[in-house]
Amino acid sequence: MAFLPSRFKKKKALKGDFDLLECSKVDVGMTEQECNLPPGYRFSPVDDELVLFYLFNKIVGRNIPLTDVVKEIDLYEHDPDQLPQDDYRHGTKRCEAYYFTNVEQVYSREGKVTKRTTKGGYWKVTSEGKKVTYGDDEIVVGFKTSMLFNKGHVPAPRGTISSFIMHEYRVNPSIVPVDVLNDSIRAKIERFVVCKIVNKEKEARQEGPPAYKLPPELPSHEDEESS
Repeated sequence: MAFLPSRFKKKKALKGDFDLLECSKVDVGMTEQECNLPPGYRFSPVDDELVLFYLFNKIVGRNIPLTDVVKEIDLYEHDPDQLPQDDYRHGTKRCEAYYFTNVEQVYSREGKVTKRTTKGGYWKVTSEGKKVTYGDDEIVVGFKTSMLFNKGHVPAPRGTISSFIMHEYRVNPSIVPVDVLNDSIRAKIERFVVCKIVNKEKEARQEGPPAYKLPPELPSHEDEESS
């Protein structure tokens, strides 16, 4: 069985017949080591792959393609430069790290907002609510918020701009089937996200052999055994 779903390649998906559970199905997950990829290949998913195959499946308790790449941590308890440097090995430029995390809603003068502060700084939102689409019909499967890390304490805009940017992804609850969207799943969708952090400084000084995007489909275990 292939570790990535057969529908990982983009196929035409019309709003009338879009099946979230089928489009995001992963038969079995693998670790990075089990993939046995050729040298140079890197984990570098596009936005809808992160939302469908990783975030949604994680929320509902289904298999995800790579089981040990996207770590689950309390992300806002850490400054990005305090995270393990080896985590920033993904992407074709080898400067991306991926995490699952819960977000906390707090009340401010502006009303209910998402907490973006860390121990040594804060994430400043630069773009919010960008649609993440899937298929030829551009079905909105999630939303993306982009941020820039500033060292120093709030209130904003004080602080020193860092080399770290982050993209935070949420599932669009309106695409989840009603028989799946119970109160527990709805609460998880509201507070559980997947994040991609990019260290632009590491990207700028990156040297070494070229890296390649992880192929959308890999040989199955059955194929390997029969070869």
